[in-house]
Amino acid sequence: MTGEDSNRPKLHEVAPRENVGRETIARYQAQFRGAAFECLSLLEDEALDRVYCDYQDDFVSRLNVDGNYVYNFFQVKTKGKLNYQWSVNDVLGIRKGAKTCEPAKITDSYIGKLLIHTIKFENSCGNVIFLTNVHLNDDLEVLRDAIQDDSDNNYYKLLLENFNDALTPELPIEDQSIIDRIKKLQLKSNISYLNPHDDKFFSDARETIYKYSEIDLQRSECEEILNSLISLVERKSFGKILEEIGEEDLDDIAGVSLSEMLDILSISKSAYQSLRDSGDSQAIKNASIIHRLMSKAGASEKMIEYVSDCKVRWDIWFRDKRHTVPEFDLNFILEEIEDNAAEWVKSGENLPILRSRIDKVFSALEYEDLSVTLDRELLLGAVFSFLVRGNA
Repeated sequence: MTGEDSNRPKLHEVAPRENVGRETIARYQAQFRGAAFECLSLLEDEALDRVYCDYQDDFVSRLNVDGNYVYNFFQVKTKGKLNYQWSVNDVLGIRKGAKTCEPAKITDSYIGKLLIHTIKFENSCGNVIFLTNVHLNDDLEVLRDAIQDDSDNNYYKLLLENFNDALTPELPIEDQSIIDRIKKLQLKSNISYLNPHDDKFFSDARETIYKYSEIDLQRSECEEILNSLISLVERKSFGKILEEIGEEDLDDIAGVSLSEMLDILSISKSAYQSLRDSGDSQAIKNASIIHRLMSKAGASEKMIEYVSDCKVRWDIWFRDKRHTVPEFDLNFILEEIEDNAAEWVKSGENLPILRSRIDKVFSALEYEDLSVTLDRELLLGAVFSFLVRGNA
């Protein structure tokens, strides 16, 4: 710039005083993405029943194990430079090659703040997990392996020796109990979906949603669902929590449940519950398939729940009757049902057409005097049982 222009610099031409605000936002985005991905596990892991956002740690997952709650604690730490490698000093406060260490530095370290959960929550603590978008250096990888293998390592030795002074000075614990607690530590690196500007998050999430719920999404649909999920995580992270709070209030303010995940995926909660209560091993997938087919046909939520209940009734009938109904009759029934189900899908999932086809099958059963065994509701359930098997 020359002359008068030099006195009128543009915004981008002056170095900013600081970028702390943007860095803070990026860290929060990584935290929200990590929590969102854990929330997707609610769709598959029957033991996992809630994910808490920004409470006790960046996020916490709660599992119901034989009637007892077990908590996994997660810390998300990211670096803008993707070639950065975390060191032992970065995460544990022990300098490279050190023969001694300061317990206070372990206390204040990332690993120390994770391991304190193993003291405070005792048997309720499952694992404590450090998540990052970049790599670990060689020393830190060796330490990670030593912890899991209980092998010889100087950093591991220093952590063992200073554990009590750093984390529980008033109530020291025995050596084996220290080892058991340290083994709960997991260091997970190079997690690409934690990068705020990496499209890998949406592609990985799309695959996860399809795997868990059988919903194949276009990119725009996936982004809409994931943005809704991240917005939910944000709300749960910033919800005001009182110093003294009951379990139900905490669940509501900071926790994400399967029910909320079903809302985001537009899966009928009642239909899912009916299928799961019946012992359906793929209740999520089957509920989403039925919902997708019936929604395409213009069905209401009440109708979707009704169809899901009919499928459950058919599955029970089939388990009970397949050995008592003559094989000749049963095979012809199944063949007729499968043909009509396939033709209905080809016709464009029109509900009146489906009803007329079921009436036709039922009329044939009356002629064969099998209507005392089956009714229209069971035949409707049979159609969707076949469609679910074909899609799953």
